[in-house]
Order: sequence, then C-alpha cells, then structure tokens
Amino acid sequence: MKKQIKWLVLISFFISLFCFIKVTGYAQTTRFTVTPELPQNQLSDVSYFDLLVTDETKQDLTVALHNTSSDPLTIKATALNSYTASTGIIAYQAEQTAEENQGISFSQLIENPRQTIKLDPGESHQVHFTLSMKGEEFAGEILGVFAFEEEPSETTESQQTNLQANYKIQQGIRLRQNVATMPDPQLSLINSEAVERNGSAALKSSIRNSQPTAFGKISVKTIIREQDSGNKVGGFSAEDFQIAPNSVLELFSAFDQNILEPGTYMLRIELNAPKGTWVFEDSVVVDRKQAKLINRQTTLGAAYLQKQYWLYAGGILLFLLVLLLLFIFYKRRNKAEVDDGLAVKEESE
Repeated sequence: MKKQIKWLVLISFFISLFCFIKVTGYAQTTRFTVTPELPQNQLSDVSYFDLLVTDETKQDLTVALHNTSSDPLTIKATALNSYTASTGIIAYQAEQTAEENQGISFSQLIENPRQTIKLDPGESHQVHFTLSMKGEEFAGEILGVFAFEEEPSETTESQQTNLQANYKIQQGIRLRQNVATMPDPQLSLINSEAVERNGSAALKSSIRNSQPTAFGKISVKTIIREQDSGNKVGGFSAEDFQIAPNSVLELFSAFDQNILEPGTYMLRIELNAPKGTWVFEDSVVVDRKQAKLINRQTTLGAAYLQKQYWLYAGGILLFLLVLLLLFIFYKRRNKAEVDDGLAVKEESE
C-alpha cells in the first residue's frame, strides 16, 4: 500500500509540472530557405560551394532565397570569414584576420559582401555575389560562408516579448586552386599569459596556423606546473578540436587553485591529430600586481579578497581598540600617580 501511494505521489508531481510550467518557444523551422546554384567549376557533390578557381577567376555565385512565411521579410546577406573559436570549432565572422596569419580573408574576394533583400510572402529572389580573385594565388584552401539573417520587423518585435526569433542560415564556400595537394598545417606558439576566464584564473595560449589548410580531430592536453615545486596546479584537455586556415587558436588552461599566487608557472601543450603532433612549452611569470588584478576579476578570488579585506579591516580596528585601551589605561595610571603625589604632598604639609 505504501509503495502504491509513493507511485501516486510521483505521478501527481510530474503531472503538476506539465500543468503549471509555461513553455514559450517557436517551431524549429525557418521562415525562408536558401538554395545555392552550383556552377560549372564545382569540384564535388556537396551542398555547399566547393570551387576550383584560378588567380584570374571572376564569377557570380548565385543563391536562391524563398520566403516560406506569410509575412514580408527583410534579409541581410553577408560574406563572412573563417576563424578558429576558443571552443575548438571553425566559426565565421565579419572581421578579417587571415592576413595577420599570412592568409587571405574570404570577404576580401567578394565585391559585394553585404546586401539587403526584401521578400514578399511566398516570393523568391536570386542573390548574386561577385567572386573576384584579383590575381591572388594560394596553395591550400580559403573557407567562408554567405550568412542570411532575417531582420525582425516592428510587428515581429512587438509579438516576441519572451523570445526573440532570429532566423539565420549559413551557406558554406570552399575555394581551391590545386586539388592534387594540400599544404601541411604549421603551428607555432605565439605567447602565453595569465588571464581571467569565465570567473576563474587561467593561462591563455595563442597558437597560430600559418598555412591555408583546415584540419580537425585534434586532441588537446595542457599541464600547468609551479616552477619551484614542480607540482601540477592546472591544465586542460579536450577532443575533436578544429583549426581554420590561417587563424589563431586561443587555448585556456585553468588553474586548479582558487587563488592565483604570484610566481613562475611552466606550461606544456600537446596537440595530436592525423595531420601531425605538436608540443609546446612556455613559462609565464605572474607578479603580485597581476595576480591581484586577476583575483579581483575571478569569482572565488574576489570573494577571497573581500574576506581578506574584512580580516584586514578587523585587524586594524582591533589594533586601534588596543591602542585606545592602552591610552585610557595610561591616562588613568598617570592621573592616579598625580593624585597619589598630591596626597603625599598634603600629608607632608
């Protein structure tokens, strides 16, 4: 009987959850579709642009947009460049950073990288991006995307009080001038430094891929040790990282300790992938001022410093109280000595 009652209570609990929890959301569907029109220089049977180009190539790349909704839409189309996110994936951004790493940014090769398209309900429209190689030669690959994002209208914004629907589709593109060979990635450690990361102290290491080639299936392992003791005080490990062509991967190795202490730390970084293995070693000196600044920014460090502040404040108050008591004791003793002296004088007279 008790067991049955227990099951009835559990069932009632779950039913109450479904009755009282309000779920606000939108269907997993887009309000528009994106279809690439693959040209003759398409290299493979994939859904994105995989193009063989030369340094003299100039052509229009066409993408068909279709408004599947019952509302008029305004869509922003933008050419974006590949980069390596700190989470270990190849992502895309408007910023041009490939040139800083001996490469070519994709958006540099598109003559009209930003466009705005207005679509009536049910309307289709062809968007043309002009690809111009401008005499550029490269040995590997250039990655990018055409990003299509709906601009919310005033009506849509007023209806979406709890959740902003932001429909966005990315159409990938890969450019190559030679399909026979691909350069091997070349990784180098730029530098490492102590920083605050997600509320904790960490060492940020910037690793550059100076070649126009992307690769993945990278296992990452880092270890932080104190130079003096050799004790392990932090690190990081992950699998299936990716690195974009001509980009920088920022690795964050977290400290195990809650408070970052001043000192010299030794960092070892190991990257293993089918494309190769890389091992980097670096030393990072953290002075007292830098450690204090980072600890102020971290969650536990700030709490520790706040606690230390109150301890220091309490110590100062205690010291002042002792001084006050000593002063009172001194004044009373001095007054007692004066009174005793006057009493002796009166007796002698």
